[in-house]
Amino acid sequence: MTRNWSNKLRCATWCVLVLALLAGCKGKAHGPAAQAPAQPEATAGAQLYTCSMHPQIVRDAPGQCPICGMDLVPKANGEAQDAADTAGADLDHLVTSPNGSVVSAIATVRPTSGAASDTLSLPGVVDYDPRRSRAVAARVGGRIERLLVRFNYQPVRKGQTLLELYSPELVTAEQEYIFLLGNDADNTVLVNGARQKLRLLGLSEGQLRALARTRRPDYRVAVFSPYDGYVVENTVAAASLAPPSSAGMPEASAPAGGMGSASAMSPGADAATATAAPSAPTPALTLQEGGYVSTGQTLFQVVNTAQVWGLFQPGPGELGQMRPGQMLQVTVPSDPTHSITARVELVEPTYRAGASTPAVRVSLPNPRGLLRRGTRLTARLSSPTASGWWLPRAAVVDLGTRQVAFVRRGRTFVPVTVLVGQRTAAQVQIRQGLSGTEAVAANGQYLVDSESFLQTSSTPSDATHE
Repeated sequence: MTRNWSNKLRCATWCVLVLALLAGCKGKAHGPAAQAPAQPEATAGAQLYTCSMHPQIVRDAPGQCPICGMDLVPKANGEAQDAADTAGADLDHLVTSPNGSVVSAIATVRPTSGAASDTLSLPGVVDYDPRRSRAVAARVGGRIERLLVRFNYQPVRKGQTLLELYSPELVTAEQEYIFLLGNDADNTVLVNGARQKLRLLGLSEGQLRALARTRRPDYRVAVFSPYDGYVVENTVAAASLAPPSSAGMPEASAPAGGMGSASAMSPGADAATATAAPSAPTPALTLQEGGYVSTGQTLFQVVNTAQVWGLFQPGPGELGQMRPGQMLQVTVPSDPTHSITARVELVEPTYRAGASTPAVRVSLPNPRGLLRRGTRLTARLSSPTASGWWLPRAAVVDLGTRQVAFVRRGRTFVPVTVLVGQRTAAQVQIRQGLSGTEAVAANGQYLVDSESFLQTSSTPSDATHE
């Protein structure tokens, strides 16, 4: 029984020791921080030092952090701490996504309402008017006895002799006419038929009267120019090579008749010819005296430059404002004080090679021949614009698939997607995306690093401005 009491006493002693140990450990910190000496209490005006990684470590003298070993830094207290807290509050906007806003002090503008005055300036060039080009073709086959046109681009006048041609077919027709006049002059049906045949073969009324008077066949029949202008050998050269100076050239007139009768070119052929790529000049003629020509062969092309075309290239944002019938003020850079008023005849339905928009065509008078093919032109068009909100063109950044404007929100600029309408030389219409009260960066290009930078926010106004 004495042994049992001894065991109970021993167990009770151990339990008291364990409870005393647990009571002594309660409320104590564990780990490396528990080994650090006690932190001194801060006194007013004393400089304290702390660890930038473990702010719970505070010392009254420089040293090292007992946890990470970094050097302690001075700790702000009192007014310095309040100033730091205020500065942190002012920079709260910097914790937002850098793709969502831009910090800048760039000048701002506000959208203006109303209708903006618009004067478009269109660059252009002079081109031939293919409707004023005539082909001189051989009515009969034969040999060239005399060639009076010696080089391409030679100026000629209506009725001027281009060449003299010997044609056995034409001589035979003349002999038949002379025989009828001498042996059966009273048979008006046969005589008139013979005259009509010669007329269709290219003889003029003057040549027919001379033939009836002399009763001798003409073995050299002249081919006349049907037009005032300059001569080239074929249609391609007429549309591709620059015209010569033809000062004092009179207005075009009707064909003169004779073998130089003209045939109008088809509109489709004209357009294709007029836009042919320029080729190297070939002044020498391929036609030579003694050479033969066949029936229907084109001998020359006579191009009249008393009227030419002006072809202007509007930009993609300007094409929608162009309409046939509008009046343009056309100037030549060499003489900007003298302008020509021209009416828009056509906005071409197709794109020319290398162009991003269709060309706009006008007809320009050129009585002195000073407007040569390739001469640079400038046209100005004043047209009314629609009412709505307007911003400077520099304020809207075009990213190809969308347009954005930078709107000030607090201390930052936020890109906002906008829907644009008409464009003028200096302004762009905003149809959707802005309410008109926003402050917008005057030049959005300064705020763009790259297209991938911009992540536009939701638009502040979804109203459409017409």
